[in-house]
Amino acid sequence: MEAERLIVSEMFFSIQGEGASAGRPALLLRLAACNLNCPGFSYLAPLTGEHLGCDTKLVWKQGKAYSFASIIQEWEQNNWLDKLRGGAHLVITGGEPLLQQEKVAEFIKLLDTRSSSPIYIEIETNATITPNLYLQQRINQFNVSPKLISSGESRDKRYQLDTLKKFAALPQAVFKFVVQSNKDVAEIKTDYQTVLNLDTSRIWLMPEGGTLKAMQSKLQMVAELCIENNFNFSPRLHIHIWDEATGK
Repeated sequence: MEAERLIVSEMFFSIQGEGASAGRPALLLRLAACNLNCPGFSYLAPLTGEHLGCDTKLVWKQGKAYSFASIIQEWEQNNWLDKLRGGAHLVITGGEPLLQQEKVAEFIKLLDTRSSSPIYIEIETNATITPNLYLQQRINQFNVSPKLISSGESRDKRYQLDTLKKFAALPQAVFKFVVQSNKDVAEIKTDYQTVLNLDTSRIWLMPEGGTLKAMQSKLQMVAELCIENNFNFSPRLHIHIWDEATGK
């Protein structure tokens, strides 16, 4: 049945690399497709040198339909389901996972029947699609990552004020911004912190870069911006540890 399938790019057990839960054991479920491309980001395809912008684009551009049952079966075979029951987080990411939100909701409902206590679930989103009521109530943590001018996306595509206000009203939503220069902070303050009335405790800044080399050149600058503005600093632990490798 079509409604019982997700289009998946990859799934693997690792750690959450970014944001408020950085360092937590996590099962990453990456769903295919995105409604943004972020051409202003710096990432180049490692084999061809093609400018991709988004560092996960090579992965989320591809996908395979998995039945809900086959996903859970694979998780059971790899002992991942037991790890989720033991406190590891499920991180649903992309691309943009809310493109498949109705199926995501149905999958979570099924998953909850397989555990005696609710699994802690995070959703990573670019904040251009409003989550449905079920997801607003069920998801433990929304990692909201709006794209700034420096992403290269038009404002009409990346800045959906009604959706942003909906996320801002959810107490479990935190905001994570990819920063390339100190110019980004002024935009964060005017277009997001002020407009959405966000407390600094809900804001994370993260250095842009899909490789260790690209990211390291911005680490100190972003850390100092966090100190100056009382924002949280987000590492990208998976890049620190594995650099460009996917599935880590």
